[in-house]
Amino acid sequence: MESKKNSIEPESSKETSIVQKSVVEVLKDSVVDLLYPSESDEKLKVIDWQADHPGPFNTILFRKYIGLTPSDRVESLPWEKFFDVVLNKQDWWTDYETERAEKFAKIKTIMQENLTELEYLRAGRVEIEAYLIGKDFEGKWKGLKTLIIES
Repeated sequence: MESKKNSIEPESSKETSIVQKSVVEVLKDSVVDLLYPSESDEKLKVIDWQADHPGPFNTILFRKYIGLTPSDRVESLPWEKFFDVVLNKQDWWTDYETERAEKFAKIKTIMQENLTELEYLRAGRVEIEAYLIGKDFEGKWKGLKTLIIES
């Protein structure tokens, strides 16, 4: 199928500015009933790691946080890649996919505006634990986690 190069963006950054809520609270509100598409669409969970470590959040630190051994497969990708599958509009998209893309565009903006040193880390081969994390203004790691099935 032919894909279009269109990308979904939020209408305004007013929707994504955080005044009184923490980035964790705003992300939790944003992921309610939202599924990340793969061979098995999965929910997103919000990450709120309280430890502060100087960045970048490398694969060694990532292994420690999620309890992996050195032999477990881990890859680091550009953080924007997390959004490719949900923001690059396809010809076959229905209203559901378009609405989902708008929600993910809002989440992308929330993360860009409120977190620094964004990292996209994946652990596993077929059942992949995917983490999109960054540092908040206090230097604590926050973000999203989901499961991606790729066979």
